[in-house]
Amino acid sequence: MQRIRTITETLQMIKQEDPNTSLSEFLIRKLANNYKIHSIKTGKKIMIDYDSLLAFLQSKEYELPMEQVIIG
Repeated sequence: MQRIRTITETLQMIKQEDPNTSLSEFLIRKLANNYKIHSIKTGKKIMIDYDSLLAFLQSKEYELPMEQVIIG
C-alpha cells in the first residue's frame, strides 16, 4: 500500500528520520509540480506518494509519472 500524505505530513515524516534535513515544503511541492515524484492534486492540495519521494531522494530506479493526477 502506498503512503500518501500531504506535503506538511511528508516533511514531518522526513524530519522524524533526519531531524537536520534541509528539505522544505517548497522543494517537495516543486518536485510534485515538475512531475519528478508521484502526486495527486485535489483542488489546491497536493498529496505526495512518500515512497516515491524517498526513491527520488535516494536516486533509486522508479517509474516516473507521466502527469500529475488532478481531481476536481
